[in-house]
Amino acid sequence: MDYTPQNQKDKKKMLETIGIDDVNELFDTIPKDLRAKKLNVSGGKTEQELLNYFSDIASENKVLISFRGAGIYDHYIPSLVGEVIGRSEFWTAYTPYQAEASQGTLQSIFEYQSLICALTGLDTSNASLYDGATATAEAALLALRASGKNKILISQGLHPEYIQTVKTYLENSRAEIVTLNVSENGAIETDAVEASVDDDTAAVIIQSPNFFGVIEDMQAFSAVIKSRNSLFIAVVNPLSLGVFMSPGEYKADIAVGEGQVLGSAMSAGGATFGFMAVKKALEWKMPGRIVGQTTDKNGNRGFVLTLQSREQHIRREKATSNICTSASLNALAGCVFLSGWGNIGFKNLAEINISKAKYAFNKIKSLEGFKSKFENKVFFNEFVIETSKNIKKIQNVLLKNGILGPLDLSGIGINENFKNCFLFCVTEQRTKAEIDRLTEILAEA
Repeated sequence: MDYTPQNQKDKKKMLETIGIDDVNELFDTIPKDLRAKKLNVSGGKTEQELLNYFSDIASENKVLISFRGAGIYDHYIPSLVGEVIGRSEFWTAYTPYQAEASQGTLQSIFEYQSLICALTGLDTSNASLYDGATATAEAALLALRASGKNKILISQGLHPEYIQTVKTYLENSRAEIVTLNVSENGAIETDAVEASVDDDTAAVIIQSPNFFGVIEDMQAFSAVIKSRNSLFIAVVNPLSLGVFMSPGEYKADIAVGEGQVLGSAMSAGGATFGFMAVKKALEWKMPGRIVGQTTDKNGNRGFVLTLQSREQHIRREKATSNICTSASLNALAGCVFLSGWGNIGFKNLAEINISKAKYAFNKIKSLEGFKSKFENKVFFNEFVIETSKNIKKIQNVLLKNGILGPLDLSGIGINENFKNCFLFCVTEQRTKAEIDRLTEILAEA
């Protein structure tokens, strides 16, 4: 849209045309006590002055080397991602209500859905959700709708904020939420699942890698859950699926997670996108939208909104969710990210994350005053270290050295077993020199 400024002559002509002397007369019908007071704003600045002003503010920012994850991760974003999502037809696109005029947007969503299905090994994906936490909560609601049961089992190894979001979503329902406690080895025991699942259980929600970075025995859980005729909801880090078994392989019914690792910047926690994929039997119960591929009367390929189970399209009481515009731009970033890496590249990226995290883990646990919280457990790019040193002092020393240190788990309120524990994260972004520097500072702290 062109910007056309008006000078005083233009403004005078417009006022004469509508028959008033002053622009304030347009608001005469509004009571004076409801009108905005005069803003105490200084005069305008030139473009050059404004750029210098914001440059001065930006110079106060510190770029930190991050060894913290816990839900949002520092991954490299290839320039291809920005090149595609920065195109105006994607950048400014809105909800594709009119399919025939939104073919590009619909195709990008269709490609995204196809990649999520390939990644998770499940049959159907929707057109993205807001984030991993709300995707998990929507999965719980889906399980309640599909099963007609009223109990949800949640692993204590699920991200604490995801747990809180699920509880918030289900607060006014009749659902009963039961927590499965994490054992001393940082994972859920199969016996605990077997003892808790009953005929009233709609679904069991388990995260792997879990909040502590530990890989759970999802195959064993699946067998137990299926024997009780309950649904299995797997919460996964999509990048970990480059090397670990997919939800479809261990027969999960629903897979959800946070898509930020697939080409979205950390950006202080958002915006990101959540993904959801399900088995075919559950696709008509999914929230949001599903984009499908078809042909027109001339045999040309086209794209349509196959499923629109949101309240703006159907009667409110029959809607599966009140989700409005999905995080489709971030989902497109995920689509480009996956396409750019390809199968082999994506697997190599996941392996680099494991390798660098393992290197850092071995160096840190060998330091005096530091030890592994969960010995001999397989992890992805996060791990828990217990320390006898002062955690706050360590965090402050790291910060002074330009490092965003690991997450202090004692402040999360999970349970007393994580007092004096750190959650470290190492991605492909961290170099050997940075990891070595981290361990030197920890040794001296």
